[in-house]
Amino acid sequence: MVVGTKRFIGMLIGAVLTGDAAHAHAADQGFVLLLPTTAYITGGTIAVAVTILLMFFLNTHQLARAFTPYDTGLPGRWFTPPRGFSLLASAALAALIYIGLAGPTDPQANLLPLTLWTVWWMALFVVQGVVCDVWRWINPWTGVFDTVFPDHKAPLVLPKSLSVWPAVLLFAAFMGFVLADTAPNDPERLATFALGYWLFTLTGMALFGRKAWLRQVECFTVLFGLIGNMRIAGGDRTLKLGVPGWQTFHGTRFDLSHAFFVLVLLAAGSFDGLHETFWWLGQLGINPLEYPGRTAMVQITTLGLIGAICLLTAVFAGAVWIGLRAVPVVDGQRAAGFAEAFIRFAIALLPIAIGYHFAHYFVTFLVQMQVVVATLADPLAKGWNLFGLAQSRVMVGFLTVPQTVKLIWLTQAGIVVLAHILSVILTHKTAETLCRTRADVLKMQLGLSFLMVAYTVFGLWLLASPRGV
Repeated sequence: MVVGTKRFIGMLIGAVLTGDAAHAHAADQGFVLLLPTTAYITGGTIAVAVTILLMFFLNTHQLARAFTPYDTGLPGRWFTPPRGFSLLASAALAALIYIGLAGPTDPQANLLPLTLWTVWWMALFVVQGVVCDVWRWINPWTGVFDTVFPDHKAPLVLPKSLSVWPAVLLFAAFMGFVLADTAPNDPERLATFALGYWLFTLTGMALFGRKAWLRQVECFTVLFGLIGNMRIAGGDRTLKLGVPGWQTFHGTRFDLSHAFFVLVLLAAGSFDGLHETFWWLGQLGINPLEYPGRTAMVQITTLGLIGAICLLTAVFAGAVWIGLRAVPVVDGQRAAGFAEAFIRFAIALLPIAIGYHFAHYFVTFLVQMQVVVATLADPLAKGWNLFGLAQSRVMVGFLTVPQTVKLIWLTQAGIVVLAHILSVILTHKTAETLCRTRADVLKMQLGLSFLMVAYTVFGLWLLASPRGV
């Protein structure tokens, strides 16, 4: 990235390192990248393009063996986590809500926003999608519900035909809160939001049943269930291990609502990064160094989020349509319908969503996690020194060291590129399930291949772009 003058660079670094964090939200990036990133963006894009080309040389169904998991014979998901873990999670959430209401009003000194945005949204998201199913153990509703309603029979029935569309709407609303709300980091405001959503979910479980509500309406359970399909470990009765994404081809059923959930997740994550850039602010006629504040941006940010979701959905649908037009017939019969192809190929985008989530929040996590540890010493600002953490200091000097910044960028860019490569492989495997011959498999991915390359360029550009928020 080419930057104008040394003075301008100094102003940017100063603004980042000395700005008031209370005006930030969970998406804020911790530094402005000042590296010549053109070569890295080009290299990452070429890596994805080469992967697409290499897929062309694979024989049909050659990936089937790679996506066949190994059965360890160990107990799988049928093992129900002890109720006590969920009860502890509920107690921890209650304590955080109390701290949000009674603790410091500064978001950078209050444990509620720090924990929810840093530990839960930034870290747990990645752990859930890559390492293990943590959410089953710390879901803050199941333990309370099973304790209060041990033999509960729901008085109402949630139609299965709704699938997870309610969860899609709730998640879109949540992202609207994160991106467009005037103060999503405000402790009291966030505490009210968290308590209201906890009561809303518990009430829904009581009215419509525990499993149905969590499976169809509770957006974070649906979200964590979706990204969990990318873990190498899975299985119901026995634990199975395989390449990331193998679960999407073995027993998991998805419909149009799941596909749209993935697109909302990806579009919201992308817009999360885009709406902070100098480019976006320039399109709105706003001087990045004279940002008017979140209150003035509520409407345009909301419209931008909706527009991003609609645009990505339209572009993705067009890419799928191009592939179906290229392969209208398979073995003398009509090829897969548009809805089936749309659903299957949308699920293959999950690695990109996870990879960009990690890359986008990586720097913020490195800084904010230190703040979380320091705040644990005195969560109510009473002068305590719990756990002996009062001497903890938040170190941000690494953001001024070129070698460290370069390492951070390479980590972010590497994760984004690897996520796109995995998505390319999943897309190819999906095409193999819809076609028979190598030629048809390749033609089915014509539009999607261009989309993958373009989205790689876009994702890496977002990471390198200066922020004005």
